[in-house]
Amino acid sequence: MTMSTKTERRGFVHSALLYHSQREYLDVVGRFVSDGVALGEPVLVAVPADWLASLRTELGARGTATAELQMIDIARVAHNPGRFLAVASSFAAKYADRRVRIVSQLVWPGRTADECVACMQHEALVNRALAPHSVMGLCLYDAERLDDELLADARATHPLLWKCGSAYHNADYAPETTLVRCNQPLPPNPGAVTYLVRDSTDLRPARSFAVDYAEWVGLAQDSLEDLRLITTELATNSLQYADGECQLAFWRHDEHLVCEARDSGRFDQPLVGRQLPSTCATASRGLFLVNAMADLVRTYTTANGTTIQAYLRLKPSAASGC
Repeated sequence: MTMSTKTERRGFVHSALLYHSQREYLDVVGRFVSDGVALGEPVLVAVPADWLASLRTELGARGTATAELQMIDIARVAHNPGRFLAVASSFAAKYADRRVRIVSQLVWPGRTADECVACMQHEALVNRALAPHSVMGLCLYDAERLDDELLADARATHPLLWKCGSAYHNADYAPETTLVRCNQPLPPNPGAVTYLVRDSTDLRPARSFAVDYAEWVGLAQDSLEDLRLITTELATNSLQYADGECQLAFWRHDEHLVCEARDSGRFDQPLVGRQLPSTCATASRGLFLVNAMADLVRTYTTANGTTIQAYLRLKPSAASGC
C-alpha cells in the first residue's frame, strides 16, 4: 500500500526516508514541502546547516515561497535530541486548527554513539507524544554513511518508509522494542567526584561542589549557571520523587563535563522533560530545564533505581586543544 504526500490521513503520520544520494534527498524533501505549501499547510524544516542552502535552492526552483515555511539548523536547536519534541509540539500547537508538516534530520554522520541512542529514543517516543496532533513528519537518514544498526532502529521507529516517491507501510515497525533496547545501563565512572544529597539542606553545598569541580576541569564561565541549575533540578527531582538520597557524580568525558544523578526511584514517564511542562508540573519543569540546558541527556531506569546523566560542553581549550 502506498501513501502520497496528498493523503488526507489525520493524526500523526510518522515517516522516514533512508536516502542514498543528495538528489534523492532533495527530490523527496522538495516534493514533500512544496506539496504541503500548495495545500496551505505550514511546514517546519529542521536539518543540519550544511543541507539548508541546498534545500533553499531546491525549494526556490519549485516556486515554494510562504511565510509559513520555517527552516532551522537542527544542530543548533536540538543538538540534545531531548529538546526536539518541544520544538515540534510548539510548531504544531501554533497551527492547532490545521495540519502541519515537519521535516527533520535528528541523526547525522558524526553523531556520537550516546547521541544516537538518545535520537532513537526520541523517534520511538514521538509516535505517542504527537499522536493527538495533525502532523505529517518526514525524518531523514543517510543510508550510505550511517551504520546498519542505526538504520534498523530507524525502520523500527517509523510506521511508514519512503521509496520511489511514495510512503509504504513498514512491516518492521516496533517502537517499544527500540525503547527497551535504548534503556541501556549507565555504569558509574570510577574516576568521578561524588556528592551525596540527603535532603534539601544539601542542595546549596552540592551546587558549590559542582561549580568548583567544573572550574577545575575547564567548563566555560557562561555554562556554570547552567550546571548549578542542572545539579539543583536533578537532585531535587530525586528528593521529591525517589523518596531517598541522590548520589551526584561529576567527571570529564572527552569534550564534556558529565553531571550524573542516581537514586532508588523508577522513572516510568519517559516523556517528562521532553514536552512543554504544564504550570503545575514541578518534575516536568525541572527535567525540561535540564534538557534545555544540557548538550545531551541520557537516562537509564529499572525497578531498583534511575540514573540520569547530563552533558555540558567544555570550552575548546580544555576539550581538545582546538
